Amino acid sequence: MKTEKEKMLANELYNHKDAELTKERNHAYELTLRYNQTKDDESELRSSILQELCGKLGENVVIKPPFQCDYGYNLILGDNVFMNYGCAILDCNVVEIGNNVLLAPNVQIYAAYHPTDYKVRLEDLEYADRIKIGDNSWIGGGSIILNGVTIGKNVVIGAGSVVTKDIPDNTIAVGNPCKVIKKIEPKSEKGKKLKFTDFAHINIVVDDIDTGIQYYRELLEAVPIQIFRNFKNIGFAKAAGFLEDAEDISLSIAFLEIPGTKLTLELMQYLEPATVNAQHIEDVNNINGVRHVALEINNIEEAFEYIKSLPDIKLINPSDSYRPYKIDDITPEQVRFFDTEKENNLDAKREVCETIGNTYYFYFLDKYGVQWEFEQGHAY
Repeated sequence: MKTEKEKMLANELYNHKDAELTKERNHAYELTLRYNQTKDDESELRSSILQELCGKLGENVVIKPPFQCDYGYNLILGDNVFMNYGCAILDCNVVEIGNNVLLAPNVQIYAAYHPTDYKVRLEDLEYADRIKIGDNSWIGGGSIILNGVTIGKNVVIGAGSVVTKDIPDNTIAVGNPCKVIKKIEPKSEKGKKLKFTDFAHINIVVDDIDTGIQYYRELLEAVPIQIFRNFKNIGFAKAAGFLEDAEDISLSIAFLEIPGTKLTLELMQYLEPATVNAQHIEDVNNINGVRHVALEINNIEEAFEYIKSLPDIKLINPSDSYRPYKIDDITPEQVRFFDTEKENNLDAKREVCETIGNTYYFYFLDKYGVQWEFEQGHAY
């Protein structure tokens, strides 16, 4: 049976008056009380308190007192985070704040929320959902960020906004409810439209995932790293071009590394639609054999607009609705490592989930028939 803490972190109904949770909240309260009594010239003391309080603390984090949070260990703070006076975070689930994020005075972040049925509320039951703020974002004064929201990278949230839904990268959003009013066009690097960061992987679709793994272990001495079996993910399916019935797409995915190289193999076995005989949308490609070559990129939206404007290319789905899609959140239960030590390390699995859950993709074919995947956010 799950503990109330496990239910809380799984976004399930939990009793917030549970003894373990109450003890942990009291501990966080004592730490923030000490923190709020410090002076500006006591930077080392502030840093030591934050190290004890936070789940992860980046470099050069500045939080101006008064500051309050519920648990502390659910706070994941990147480098150069700045929180001005009066910020409060109800971190009943993970609240991840990226690098170079600015929070103006009195920003409120609420991972916790209550059932709409008052009878359930009277039983001391509530929910908590994750919140994420991407790198280089600025949250205006007095803004409120609600449970389950992801704010992208390079975002500006206007003062006094109430953020109820996800906000995409490179945008300005304001209001209650908060809505995008302008797209920020990042300055190009000396005219570069494609800003690659690394080679990602070669994708090969096989008719049986375990047979494929064994084959490349023998052929290339490839080392299996991780596998996702019977994987269903709507965001992933849409990025692959399956805009209709994306919830029905099912496959198994394994990653292998070739020693002495930077080459990663991504093996896929489609379960629905079935590998080999299934035809992809618009007959762009049969689902078998070498499928695509993937490159990591850090300006995926700009790259998408540039690529689709070129002649002699074909997007994986010609629909006007096709765009870079973010993979939906995955859970540690979906991740399996081949390495026994990693397989038993829940933190390692959570790290994979956080990385993959922040990855965007799109696919296209060039005039020679090579299929390319551009992805942003994944780190191998």
